[in-house]
Order: sequence, then C-alpha cells, then structure tokens
Amino acid sequence: MAEALSCDVVIVGTGAGGGILAYELAKAGLRVVSLEQGAMLAADHFKIHAPPGGTKDFGIGPDTTWPSDPHDSLFIHPLFADGTVGSTSAPAGGFRHFQVLAVNGLQNLWNGVSVRFSPADFRTWPLSYDDLAPHYGAIERKISVCGTVENLPELPDGDFIPPKPLRPADHLIVDAVKSLNEPYSHAIPNRKAINTRTDTASSCMSTGVCTSGCPVGAVYKFSSRLLPEIALLPNYELRTNAKVVRLLRKPGARQLSGVEYIDLCSGKRKILDARIVVLAAGAIETPRILFNSADEADPNGLANRHGQVGIRLQDNPKIVLSTSLWKLWRKRRDYDIGYGDLLILLSQGKLPDGTSFPFIGHAIHGLPDVPHYLSGLKAFPPFLKERLARMMFHSYVTLGLFCAGEPTPANRLRPGNSVDRYGVRQVDVEFTVSGSAQAQMDAMAAWGQRLLRRASSTLIYGTRDNSGTGIHYAGTTAIADDPGKGVVDTDLKTHDIDNLFICDGGVIPVLPDKHLTLTIMALANRLANRLVEQAQQHEALAEPQAVSS
Repeated sequence: MAEALSCDVVIVGTGAGGGILAYELAKAGLRVVSLEQGAMLAADHFKIHAPPGGTKDFGIGPDTTWPSDPHDSLFIHPLFADGTVGSTSAPAGGFRHFQVLAVNGLQNLWNGVSVRFSPADFRTWPLSYDDLAPHYGAIERKISVCGTVENLPELPDGDFIPPKPLRPADHLIVDAVKSLNEPYSHAIPNRKAINTRTDTASSCMSTGVCTSGCPVGAVYKFSSRLLPEIALLPNYELRTNAKVVRLLRKPGARQLSGVEYIDLCSGKRKILDARIVVLAAGAIETPRILFNSADEADPNGLANRHGQVGIRLQDNPKIVLSTSLWKLWRKRRDYDIGYGDLLILLSQGKLPDGTSFPFIGHAIHGLPDVPHYLSGLKAFPPFLKERLARMMFHSYVTLGLFCAGEPTPANRLRPGNSVDRYGVRQVDVEFTVSGSAQAQMDAMAAWGQRLLRRASSTLIYGTRDNSGTGIHYAGTTAIADDPGKGVVDTDLKTHDIDNLFICDGGVIPVLPDKHLTLTIMALANRLANRLVEQAQQHEALAEPQAVSS
C-alpha cells in the first residue's frame, strides 16, 4: 500500500516475533505497518558472501586476528552493528550486545535451532506449557522444523520434517554419550528451522554452517518465507531504514497514539498513528525505546511505572570445547556435511553443594572456517604441516553447552549517557557473572571434556563466557500477573499502556538452558490470534445492529 499515515497495528522489528506477527495480522486483514531500522539485504547477499569453509582462503579476511581464537569466528561478521548505531555504545570489556540492523534482524545469521521449552521451564510463568503447545506446533509447521520424536520430558517433541543424516563425527559423539551410562544424558538429532526437503528450491545445500547466513534461504527467515505472501497485500507495508525514536501519547494517557521514527534515507522525523503498537525489537532495543519515550507523567520511561523495565537481563552462560578426534584422522569426506550442528546434547551437572542443574548443547562438525590448527603446528617443518593439516581436516568437533540464565535484578539496563550517530540516546548495561554461573560453567566443562575423551579427542581447546555471546537476551520486560514483578501480562500487553504490546525475548521471565527463538515465535502466534479476535469483536460492535420489528 502507499505510505500510510495511520494503521491498525504498527510492529517495530521484523525478527522472530515481528515477522510472525506481521504475517498473521496482515493475512487476517488488519492494516499493518512493519518498521525496520535497517535495510532489506539483497536476495543474493549470502551467495556473494559465501559461507566460511567453502573458499580457497578458508574464510580468512581483513577482520581475522592472529593467533585466532577458534571460538570467536561466530562473533566477527560485517552485519553485526557497531557502537555508533546499536542500542549500546559497546564499551570494551563490557556486556557484548550483538544486533543485526536489517530486515529479519538476528535471524539473518540464525542457525535455526528451534526447541520447545519444557513444562518445568514454565513453572515460574503465569502461562503453562499447555497454553503455548498449540502455538509451538503452528510455528513448527510454518517454518519447517526438522527433528525426530524422542519422548523426552525435558525436551518436548514437535511437528517435524526429517533431519539430515548423522555423520561419522556425530556417531562418535552419540556412542560416547551412551558410554557414560547416565540416564539423564542424551544425544539426539538437532531441531532446526531448516528446509531439508530435497525436492524444493530452498532445500539445504549443506554448507556445514548456518551462522554466516544461508545462501539459498533454507533456514527460516521472514523475508524469504512469509514476506512474499503479504508484500503485495493492500493492507500491509514494510518500511525499512525507519529508526523508531519514541512512542507517542498524550501525557498520562493509557493509550498510545502512534510512534515517531527517523527516515534514515532522508533524515526526516516522521509520525505514524496506530491503534495498536507492538515492540518486537529485542530485549535490549525495546527497553531503549521505552526509556526514550519518557514524558512528564512517566519520567522513567513508558510502561515503567513500577520500575520493571530493563531489570533481570539474562543470557545463557556457556562453555565451548573444540578438539580433533583421532579416530577420524585420514578420513575422507564421503558423507553429507549437512548444517554443522546435527546433534543436541542434554545432561545434568552437579554443583559443589550436591545440587544438580540441567544443561543443553550442540555437537558441531563442519568445514573449518579458519584453519586454527595451523598455530599448533609451529614446531613441524613446512612439508609436514600440509600433510598434517590434510590428515586432520575432517576430524574437528566443537561442543557448545548452555545452562539457564539467572533473573538477577542487578543485571540491568539503564538510560545511557551516550547517543548513537542519529542523536538517539543509548542504554548502558550493568551485568556481572555470579559464582553460581561460574560453578555451572565448571561442571559443564568437566562433562564436555569427559565426553570428548571418550570420543577420541586429542588436545581440547576450551573457553567460557557469560557476557552476551550466547545471544539469547531475555528478561528485561518480563511477563507477570503482578505489575510489580514484570512489564507485560499474559497477553503480552503492558500493564501501564492499554494498546502497547511487547513480543521479543524481553518478555521471557526466566531463561532456561534452551534456545528461546521458537518460544518467541510461539508467543507471537498466540498474540496474533488474540489481536485478530479483538479486531473481529471491535468490528462486530461497530456494525449497525438490525432493528427488531
């Protein structure tokens, strides 16, 4: 549609939650405008920028640092926003906030992991697993999640298409997990939003990695799967390069009138009136917008009358272990490399006080991004280095293990002292890692090392982190029945503003060990159903009633 001055629903963000909402609401006939701060990437963007491991230079580029950290490659990508345009100023040594300012958001570099939270994960929520289960199923069918039925209570099954076949490295890991003889430890095929159907145009082409962007659109993202179905509808509009500055209302009113944003192409500020506003910009950007919408009636920011916006920032503590499996030395590749992390690992760790905790992870095997092993061959003469490198090339395995976040009020966002290049105030992040998180990372590392040794590991390179590199940001606009404990209610409506909804990772009150993306999308599906029902009821009340004779 032509650029509208008003709409039924404005959605800020086109990522996990925003994309699903835009699709469902536009399909239902509501007048919808999506605002995205970044641009639409070219259709061939990830074909031009080929996935790592498939190029002659092993993916080594101008940003590669030597000696390189093999676990850093996931966090060096030109699409990640820097401190001049992002939500935070990205201070050195501080919490690392990764943000992609483009249509699809972080899902441009998403590895597709799509797991359901378990009933136990909802024990602190005002919603139950049963409330969300039908929406999980609807999303799994819509985005094509591959996986297998395993009947594990801690990882509920879904509606799956077949996954890629396991590879020799995967079988070594599966056998190693079985050899532990732990009833709570499992290695099963990963559950990912990847089209594995070979008879379709967007079928996975097996690059061995998804986190650098899929060149054929096999991994779900809004622009390739859902946007084409609504892009030409007269009731839908996607505005790119539209940076939301603040939400608009009359002082003290419980209703927003719309949003103010900067058209980054022209530099002009524009206003879009809307009956409903949905913030789906992420657990750090959404609070920034709320803080920057402060007025005389709410000087601490909108939807923040109870001081709940920005507190309890969470990300998953993680450990990463990489090694070469000597049982795979000299092996040639006669198998489908697939999409990198073909296995999910589940287990429990024990803390020094004897208590146990669950954790989840992935076993990753792919074509090397950067030949990190070369730094370990310094002592060998040149003619041996090539032979050794070739011998080990298909033997590398990485484990990434994650435990639950901690809803600590002191880990929080505050209105910052810095501004981005557009003059919009950023947020500061206050985040410390607890002793409990450190102990859990110790326990996960010990389990991972034990597993890899049973799988024939050689030297094991390990790192740990809880400073944002999990990229599973949650908790900052939590869902709660009590306005004194959270920002949104069970319908994701803010407690303070009647026509303002939030649908991103910020609403998840306690981040379990599992990836949160599928849950955000299921919440978006549920919210879309609610908003469509409300619109239908509103229309029914507005229709002239027949006069009885």
